[in-house]
Amino acid sequence: MTGDDALYFDIRKHLIHRVGGFFHNARYLPGKTCSVCFNPTDQHVCPRCLSHRSEFGPRLADNVAILAFVRGGSSGPPHQSAHTMRAYKGRPPAEKCAMDLELMTVAATLIHQDCFTLAFGYRWDSITFVSSINNPGNSHPVAQIARMVYGVPVTGRFLLWPGPGFSDPDRTVRADRFSVPDKYRGRVEGKNVLVVDDTWVSGAKIQSAAVALHDAGAAHVTAFSIGRWCRYDWPSHKAVLDTQRTPYDAYVCPARYDECQYEARVR
Repeated sequence: MTGDDALYFDIRKHLIHRVGGFFHNARYLPGKTCSVCFNPTDQHVCPRCLSHRSEFGPRLADNVAILAFVRGGSSGPPHQSAHTMRAYKGRPPAEKCAMDLELMTVAATLIHQDCFTLAFGYRWDSITFVSSINNPGNSHPVAQIARMVYGVPVTGRFLLWPGPGFSDPDRTVRADRFSVPDKYRGRVEGKNVLVVDDTWVSGAKIQSAAVALHDAGAAHVTAFSIGRWCRYDWPSHKAVLDTQRTPYDAYVCPARYDECQYEARVR
């Protein structure tokens, strides 16, 4: 076992202990989930992603990486996965919840750094995150998750700014939800950009960010999200969630690279 392998094994073991009891890896299940966003569906691409694609085409994210299913809509107390996604950005934030998401992020991007390159054909030059209108700056909780992404230079960090369409309550992709400030154009034009969000619900915000980045000249955009929010009180979602019994495993490849040497050890 190499030094890296020993480190990765320890990280994996630590994460299974911390989050394996309530998080499960999000992944494409043919005939059960969308190949883009893992939304439960019997189609290859779910109707929502298909609608986004028909309107925005290649301006959407070139690639999507989502780490875990989140079990929302539970009867009674919130499921721990849903509680974690909400509590990490509470006031005050729940320290363990924030640390769990940060560890999941650094583990995925460290262990599978070569997988992303092989699967997508490029490494990330720059990184940003999906902000909110109340906290568009780098103090936003998602900013700390973005800081935990391995391998992106500090000089590649930049902020997206809410655009005129940001407050649109509809869960639809809009080209004007975000804008790239002029001072950050050099970190976008011709660059491979990673845009980070904590939770994928409809994909509207992170895909709107991808559209804004492509329109600003990004060469490629990858959407990276910790959790795929599902509704346990919806029969189609429940059917998928009930099949997920294996604890979250950092060796499962979020780049969807079939030959990943670490995921092969899980099978």
